[in-house]
Amino acid sequence: MTVSGPGDKMRVARFLWGVTWRTSLFAAVVGGGLWWANRPKAWDANTALATPATKVDGKVGVVVVALIQPGQFEPKFFVNFMEKIFTEAIPWPINELAGADAGIVLVDPDRPFAAERFTPRRLADAWGRETDIDGVPWIEKFRRGELRWEKPSAGVPKDIGFYLYPARKSGMRTPAAKTAIKARYLYYARLPGGVLPHDAQTRAFVDGALADVSAQHPVVATALADAFDPNQKEAAVRRVLDAGADTLVLASAQPIYSDFEELKGSFSSVRKTVEAWRKANGNKPVRIVVPPYLASRPGYDALIVARFAASVPQATAPGQSARAILTLHGLPVSLMGSDSWTKRTAEVNARLRTQVEAMLRSKGYARATVDLASEGFADKLEDPDDKVLSVNEAYRRAAQAGDAVAVAVPLEFMAENTDTLFAHSVLMFDGLQGYADYAGPPPGADWNQPFVRRFVAGKTVVIYAGAPGGSTLPVQSAALADAIGSVFKR
Repeated sequence: MTVSGPGDKMRVARFLWGVTWRTSLFAAVVGGGLWWANRPKAWDANTALATPATKVDGKVGVVVVALIQPGQFEPKFFVNFMEKIFTEAIPWPINELAGADAGIVLVDPDRPFAAERFTPRRLADAWGRETDIDGVPWIEKFRRGELRWEKPSAGVPKDIGFYLYPARKSGMRTPAAKTAIKARYLYYARLPGGVLPHDAQTRAFVDGALADVSAQHPVVATALADAFDPNQKEAAVRRVLDAGADTLVLASAQPIYSDFEELKGSFSSVRKTVEAWRKANGNKPVRIVVPPYLASRPGYDALIVARFAASVPQATAPGQSARAILTLHGLPVSLMGSDSWTKRTAEVNARLRTQVEAMLRSKGYARATVDLASEGFADKLEDPDDKVLSVNEAYRRAAQAGDAVAVAVPLEFMAENTDTLFAHSVLMFDGLQGYADYAGPPPGADWNQPFVRRFVAGKTVVIYAGAPGGSTLPVQSAALADAIGSVFKR
């Protein structure tokens, strides 16, 4: 548009103002719509947890939500896992478009860890099939040039590449298919007998806690709900409400509550089920009570300190130093400032470090150091500014300090899972003498006992004490029962 005089300038000004207010109005409408769709709901589990309430009695039901990884590989679990992330961590409508189904994800089962394009000998999908539905082997479609190579994600450490067949949809988001195929060929394929202890031990741990609560307090029904299975979770909640409960005690088997996993995740979906049930049952009042988290209880402290005591060797010479590492699952750095998990983690750390330091000195060490470190989300790719201490960095600190031994005990894992055994291990033990990427447990691993791993960093003996294991299930159950039982009238 050419401007030649005051009148033209006014026309331009009016034109620009028209564009500006229309654009602003459009942005406000769209922004308001997005806020409304993703607005915080009236009920807040953080508030329910922090607000002191009258102790419960009467018709009380108890639901424990737990992340339960299947004993044997099931694609559905990993699809549900990724769907939870897309629906709860990514706002609508972006989550409808993100990670779309781009085709069939394929890897060579003999080289599932490949990060660069290569010529495979065979190819398989997440269901283990080496042949497409038309009867043509995937490897033949590769030879025909019908597949394309997808590079590893630049933001995921130790990620793998894969081949994609784009001519047909898989029925799931491509990131979910990739997660499932990694689990099948990188994780479960490396387990003795293909069996993971997480499902059996988590259910036994929670069932024991619910039995203890039922024995000590009047409850009408209890249920364990799988956090990543929406149908199973809804059925569990409805079963407890159908039993007559008008107060629902809602807890998690995870030791430390986070907004992402429980308070704004699983607990919110339970709330939706409760509201739907109420509408179908004459708007019957149902109160939801959130008890303290497992890691706030004395029994949990005793469990962690005992793991250190059993894993730290006695000092062998005067003046030796030792390092204890309290390890966390971790959160993305971008969430740590806003997620209430950070505050709870600090409370647990402050309480445990004094007890663990005393235990180290009781073993004869002249100097005792206690670090808090993250197993995941703290590597150079995900934490480029090094804001969070990683377990790998803590081990290397121990070597630089000349510590005789550095022992790590996980705080957020009650049973071994694909994180502790593989996804986190490949980060924690990276570069340590004696570790190979994605190395699995040895044949005949006894999951009743903690799976302890030992390496060397310089002159420092590095020990990862492992999750507590099946032998401590009664202790775990008692601690969770104590947390849940604290909201009942005595």
